[in-house]
Amino acid sequence: MTDDADLRSVREFHQHRPALAPGALDRVRRRVQTATAPHPPRRRPLPRWTAPAAAAAVLAVVVIGVAALGTAGDGTPQPGGPTAGPAAPTAPEGRDTPWLKYGAPVPVAAVFAELDQVASAGSPAVPRTGQLLCSTTFVLTRSGPSPAPGSAPSSEQVQARCFEPEGLIEIPAPVLGEVKGQSPEEQLAAARDGFAAAGPGWGYPTAAWLAALPTDPDLLLADFQAASRGPADVDDLTRWQQYGRFLTRVDPLLPAAQRAAFHRMMGGLDGLTAAEAFTESGKRLLAVRLTSGTVGDELLFNPGTGRLAGHVELIGAAVSGGPGSSPGPGGGALVPVRQEMLGYAFQPASSWASPSATARR
Repeated sequence: MTDDADLRSVREFHQHRPALAPGALDRVRRRVQTATAPHPPRRRPLPRWTAPAAAAAVLAVVVIGVAALGTAGDGTPQPGGPTAGPAAPTAPEGRDTPWLKYGAPVPVAAVFAELDQVASAGSPAVPRTGQLLCSTTFVLTRSGPSPAPGSAPSSEQVQARCFEPEGLIEIPAPVLGEVKGQSPEEQLAAARDGFAAAGPGWGYPTAAWLAALPTDPDLLLADFQAASRGPADVDDLTRWQQYGRFLTRVDPLLPAAQRAAFHRMMGGLDGLTAAEAFTESGKRLLAVRLTSGTVGDELLFNPGTGRLAGHVELIGAAVSGGPGSSPGPGGGALVPVRQEMLGYAFQPASSWASPSATARR
């Protein structure tokens, strides 16, 4: 496993971080609070294992796998979909379009109702023996304390990660050296030992465990809070981020009933707004945003599948408007500073890491 705090927090979503919002938005809050003058563009460092040739090969495998898994309704690749014919690999929507454009506001309850109805017609993806659940994230970022609305991204990255479906244990990708004295095989063995000791749960979810989660939102919330480290009562922005990280992690494996319970639980938070969002090609998404002061955190959903499609972090002046508000150069609306477009696929273990690293002991 990597020791990167942002990546580790996706699995250990319940880790409590006093005073500051968890995850990448901690950096956003500090950027707002300590804003002085624009600094040079800062690129998020790639993992140590990504030598150019290895990264290109790994990404090609994942993206081709996404294309081969077929599409769902509006063309978005989904795990478990029908197999399509040979096609050139293409990046998910948002790769060529720097930033989404927002349309009309939509009631939050209507968004979740639409998503639940669509998701209820499908079923969780089921991996075949020897497959890993892989995610590909296309990331755009802006730098500086006061990014201009509509400005081009200062960096564009592609992040690829693969997990064993049982426990969602991350498989170390090919590396150029050890991490803290551990080889990839040793890292994977330690993670498997942790899963064996802890069993299925919020830290190590499995398909069977997810299917047994409560479908009553009050019971689900109590379960969620009981598993959290730190106080059960946290601010709504922190709770929204926790929900988002967990859904991002388990999305392809989550049954429709439990997904709807999560949506009802999330819909009870204060500060939520929603709107339509569009890529340059016209693909429609649904954006649900929680705004807290000068920080916004937004989840993007695919109305064709009911599933997650991305995540956006925003900063700006305190406003009451949501995703449908129009950013203005004089301030007033939030400006996206990080946009992630997600894709999932099942891949053979041998296509991601060496057989010795992924073979069961």
